[in-house]
Amino acid sequence: MMDPITVSIVTSLATNYFTEFTTPVVKRFFDRAISEKPEIGEKLQQANSSKDFEEIFNEASGIVDASANTGELEVIGAFLEAVKGIRFDHASGKVVIQGTEMTAPVLVTGGSVNSAGSTTIGENTELKSNGTRISVGKGSGIYIGGDSQIRQN
Repeated sequence: MMDPITVSIVTSLATNYFTEFTTPVVKRFFDRAISEKPEIGEKLQQANSSKDFEEIFNEASGIVDASANTGELEVIGAFLEAVKGIRFDHASGKVVIQGTEMTAPVLVTGGSVNSAGSTTIGENTELKSNGTRISVGKGSGIYIGGDSQIRQN
């Protein structure tokens, strides 16, 4: 486990590298990755360039799992690719995905059991899994509310 000062420094550096995400999202992502693979924490402590962070992110990104909880999570103009899967859960908050390409063997977008929030998949977005592809064109969108979800595999 990293000490609080190191966590603060790494979170600050990583947030600047991953500009499309908020600081809490980056921190949760790396906390989860470090709990599964402690050596990622050691590599983060030694990272000092964007190339280092990119390599660490690629190692940690087997699964991208993000929840809006009661807040808002926006993924705008991003490219996400994961080796195992990507999940965006709106919970009781709001997820907005727009102008983004996501690719993984399994994609889950929307709510989980007893969710009260919403997900909007906006224009110019493509969600690709092993067997499916959803393309949302210009001027179009998909709204997912409550505990509904789209599961692609």
